[in-house]
Amino acid sequence: MSRGDAKTFTGKLVRPRWFYRQWMLAGNRALFFDRLVRDFGDFVHYRGLFDFHLVNHPDLVKRVLQETHDAYDKRSVVYDRFRNAFGDGLVVSEGAKWKRQRGLLQQLFGPVTVKRYFGAMVDAASGLADEWSRRTESGTVFDVAHDMNGLALEIAGRAFFRTGFDQSRDRIHAWTHTVNHYSSKPPLPVVRSFWFPSPLNRRLKRTLRELHAFLQELIDERRERGGDEDLLSVLLQARDETTGEAMTDAEIRDEVLGMVIGGHETSSAALTWTWYELHRHPEVEARLHEEVDEVLGDGPLDVEDVGRLEYTRMVVEEALRLHPPFWFENRNVVRETALGGERLPAGSLVAFSRYSLHRHPDFWNDPERFDPERFRPGQEENRRSTYASVPFGGGPRICIGLHFAMLELVVVLALLARRHRLVVDASDRHEMAAALTMHPKYGVRVRAEPRQPRSRR
Repeated sequence: MSRGDAKTFTGKLVRPRWFYRQWMLAGNRALFFDRLVRDFGDFVHYRGLFDFHLVNHPDLVKRVLQETHDAYDKRSVVYDRFRNAFGDGLVVSEGAKWKRQRGLLQQLFGPVTVKRYFGAMVDAASGLADEWSRRTESGTVFDVAHDMNGLALEIAGRAFFRTGFDQSRDRIHAWTHTVNHYSSKPPLPVVRSFWFPSPLNRRLKRTLRELHAFLQELIDERRERGGDEDLLSVLLQARDETTGEAMTDAEIRDEVLGMVIGGHETSSAALTWTWYELHRHPEVEARLHEEVDEVLGDGPLDVEDVGRLEYTRMVVEEALRLHPPFWFENRNVVRETALGGERLPAGSLVAFSRYSLHRHPDFWNDPERFDPERFRPGQEENRRSTYASVPFGGGPRICIGLHFAMLELVVVLALLARRHRLVVDASDRHEMAAALTMHPKYGVRVRAEPRQPRSRR
């Protein structure tokens, strides 16, 4: 079967025995789902402590996310846990509430409007490049995952809060860690209930009280004095095109919380994996350096230059394919619906793992190989309509921060790679972990080596 002809799913639903390898859920969940796919195929009904239908064929994923999306929603046990942390923001809201919020926010995150935050991205990346230069002189070994997390949070914080981020940097880091830690836990019965007095539940409630108070203080300040061009100010000014209504303060707090915490976590993971793959593939790194030198040289990066960084973007897209940060997706079946030749009853849980989907051998040649050329425009493997690579989701609920994230990833990679290359240190312990995001379990320990960019041609 050629990769171009593998679009239609022709397999059958397989039901493994009850509780098949359920012990693996206590470890790396991405590897558990990958084992189900390898043992039973692209459509699996798993029955155990959790009951779900696992889909791994792009045709089935496209049906769920786009073609019959109105038969599914996010009222699942997994997203219910997210609601405890993120409220009723765009990520988890449904129905009329979701449509209204999507309409209000869509205009703020288009490919043109996100460029207003280009300067914050450049400043943050340039500051880290200066820090790496100081480390090269002493030969310091450091965790690039830690640096990417701090950098992505700084970019998100400055985009939303401008100077308010500087004043509360340490508190925001601590709050973010608690929310992400809570969100990464599996939705076990009883324990998943927010009323259950577990230490983590109590800590999350305390964190959310502090976070909401912080955000409300910023909202009140912006409303009183105005003037800032950060995203928080823009959200306060947004109006529904039909009714002219603004978002309530509670709605703004929920949206900011989801975008800042969820968005920065995925960007930092993507950048970390990109550095890891560049170290492992010096030929890709050399081509990246060649393009960065040609486009940027030793001059400033202008927003118009970003479109010329074609190979840099391909490197990012291939890193997102092999290491999708938000690796797990799921939906609740709203009403009985057809999928893969089966009738799924209302209340069924449908899930897929991007880790496995993005490695489907019928759609990717040598799928474990890191090859940015897959994403060169016109390549046979790069058929967007197949849903073989969906790091930002698809259909009406595709990630609203897609353009912001891609601009951020390309800008950061180009500016840091222009002045440095990273070498993974012998002390590094590599292991993939799959919690809320897919990330290196022990970080990535590296040394920075200086580069001298050529003058722009």
